[in-house]
Amino acid sequence: MKISSNNEWGELKSVVVGDAIHANKPEGLHFDKPGPYRGEVTAQATSDLNKLVRVLEHEGVKVYRPIEKNFVMMDGMYNYCPRDRLLVVGKTIIDCNMQYDCREMEISSYSNILKKQHIIKVPRDKGIMFDAANVCRLNNTLLYLISPSGNYMGADWLQEQFPKLTVETTETYSGIHIDSTFVPVRQGLVVVNKDRVTPETLPKCFKDWEVIWLGNEDLKRKRFTGEAFASNYIQLNFMMINPELAVIDDTPVLQQELAKRGVQCYVVPFAHSRTLGGGHHCCTLDLHRR
Repeated sequence: MKISSNNEWGELKSVVVGDAIHANKPEGLHFDKPGPYRGEVTAQATSDLNKLVRVLEHEGVKVYRPIEKNFVMMDGMYNYCPRDRLLVVGKTIIDCNMQYDCREMEISSYSNILKKQHIIKVPRDKGIMFDAANVCRLNNTLLYLISPSGNYMGADWLQEQFPKLTVETTETYSGIHIDSTFVPVRQGLVVVNKDRVTPETLPKCFKDWEVIWLGNEDLKRKRFTGEAFASNYIQLNFMMINPELAVIDDTPVLQQELAKRGVQCYVVPFAHSRTLGGGHHCCTLDLHRR
């Protein structure tokens, strides 16, 4: 299996798509009612993910799925968001030290993918902490969100591991992950959440890029079941198959803005992206982009 990915938009050759099987709300997190997600939630999420798989395979992408684990019995969380757990930088896979200890167990779901790969394990005993979804890859730059799930020590550690790259930190909003705030479409074009970022607070790496500014007024009101694990901005959490082809939720304004710039879209609605806390970008882990 070839591992090679330096950005979020290159031609996608292989990818992991998550699953919602045995999705669980662990004890000790912020959930009001811990325990397994409702059966109708996991069933619909599974159907939506399978539709995404069919789209990707239609485009010639090799799709891998996580090894099934019973997270309810283990009091873990899920395999719904593989991008949270692992970070691919070039030909290296980074085994992250995540915000929530209960998500450590998810690594075993990717043993078939990790075999014979170059893996760097973030030290667990030095205070270094970040989720993979704190990082946005831009070829020569790693944009890193300082948040409750990613500390400065994590940014410093990444810079030490990849001295030829620039690790740029941003604190433009107080949430957890970077995915629904900055979404690169291709080199020189990025979608930015205008409710969290202003032209003055735009990271240096995007200063010369064309920016599509979108906010809540441009999005539908997305429902959730039970309690929400993501905000309405999860609709900005989309993925690129290549620089001219995206997979998005049912988000007409985003589709229109991308079309103006020559980017076509597959619309694959995710009914429970707010409930489970992940859009198309979160639910995929690209292994090989060309």
